[in-house]
Order: sequence, then structure tokens, then C-alpha cells
Amino acid sequence: MVIYIQYIDYDLWLFIKNGPHKPTKIENDIMIHIPRTEYTDNDKKLFSMDAKAMNTLYCALSISEFNRMSS
Repeated sequence: MVIYIQYIDYDLWLFIKNGPHKPTKIENDIMIHIPRTEYTDNDKKLFSMDAKAMNTLYCALSISEFNRMSS
């Protein structure tokens, strides 16, 4: 599975390995999440890559595993 995902897109594999994108910014020396109204085009591309990674993983599951996971 790892090789297959790396074959599709190596960045996709890195997204799966590193976890989903969480846009943040530093305000008053504190890291906070950025509201949706402040997302940049790059944030939107990264969210799209997250969705592609999740879809690839969901498609690899059998129907019984998918039903168990989604419930």
C-alpha cells in the first residue's frame, strides 16, 4: 500500500504520514488556529491534498472495514 500511494503521488504519502493540515498563526507568542475566512490559496490546496489522501485510504478498505470505521 505504501508503495502504491507513493507511486500515485509522493506528497500524498507525506500527507498521510504527517497527518492533516491545520492552518495556524502566531499571535502574542501563542499559536492559534486560523478561521476559515482567513484561509489562503495554499491552505485550500493543502486541504484538497488531505481530502485526496483520505479518499485514497477509504478506497483501499473493504466494504465491511469501511462501514465499521464510518459508524
